[in-house]
Amino acid sequence: MIPFPRNSLLLAPMVGITNRAFRTFVHEMGDADWYTTEMASAEAFLSGGRNESVYLDPAPCPPRTSVQFTARSPDSLAAACRAMSKVPAERRPAGIDINMGCSAPHIKSSGRGAALLDNVPLAKEMVAAARESWAGPLSAKIRLSVTKGEEGTIFLAKSLAEAGLDFLVVHARFDTQKFRRKADHRFAVSLAKELLIPVIANGDISTAEECRSLLASGNIHSLMIGRAAVREPWLFLRLHEELAGISVASAQKHDLLAIGLRYIDLAETLLPPEWQKETCRRSFSYYADNVTFGHHLKFSLINAPSLDEMRIILKKYFDEVPQDRFL
Repeated sequence: MIPFPRNSLLLAPMVGITNRAFRTFVHEMGDADWYTTEMASAEAFLSGGRNESVYLDPAPCPPRTSVQFTARSPDSLAAACRAMSKVPAERRPAGIDINMGCSAPHIKSSGRGAALLDNVPLAKEMVAAARESWAGPLSAKIRLSVTKGEEGTIFLAKSLAEAGLDFLVVHARFDTQKFRRKADHRFAVSLAKELLIPVIANGDISTAEECRSLLASGNIHSLMIGRAAVREPWLFLRLHEELAGISVASAQKHDLLAIGLRYIDLAETLLPPEWQKETCRRSFSYYADNVTFGHHLKFSLINAPSLDEMRIILKKYFDEVPQDRFL
């Protein structure tokens, strides 16, 4: 059961970014076909950890959103899935995604995230436990295994599919590469030929040409986009229009000042106070790439002591460089 049509464009999960505020922002700016929350801990959710309700909030589009879990054991993942299935329908996500790609040292050292790439039996058990406890769409997001290489990663992916996944997202880099070098979509296409479930390609996708090239293979089901959508939150609208043959010349201009101020307002309204500055800093580190003096603007915003100071910095920048305001 895959909950979106072929050739869909999905928003990737990104730690500290794809919270409710950012997903609402993208929804307003043009909308993705599917959303995934930032990574949440199954164990923290079960123990009632602080702010877990924020991590697991599927708004503004619960019917088109997966919650992403990382878990230390199949039992805790299964328990989290069962608990999520009991959440009232209006606050329940449509799907659950299992993180098997996070390379953060504290995640890997606990056997979670990318550590599962090298532990096929445990990874398969995780999927089977989640499948038994969750009736909705179930997916996993992987990278390439450093120790097992491409063949080993294909074996892992087949094992996960057999255990009950509905679709698989592959970010075709080794977990040790993080975001260095380009994603190897050749591997994603090869993997898609080997699996009976849909494969979603992720990594360094930002243009209609890249989308067409990947989708033309006939094997890749859909595409997932991350950092490019933080830089350009209207990206999904642009790509959908370009893929549909709508002329770029007819596209609307975007007011970068209004966009920046709107994002601050969303963060302030929808997130806990202790999250607000950090999520703005992370997002603005990409947003600043749109302007001439991006390094200067980025430095000023990430060092701003408050949201109000961020608003002042944005207004001052576009007063001083008005030609950058409309993109």
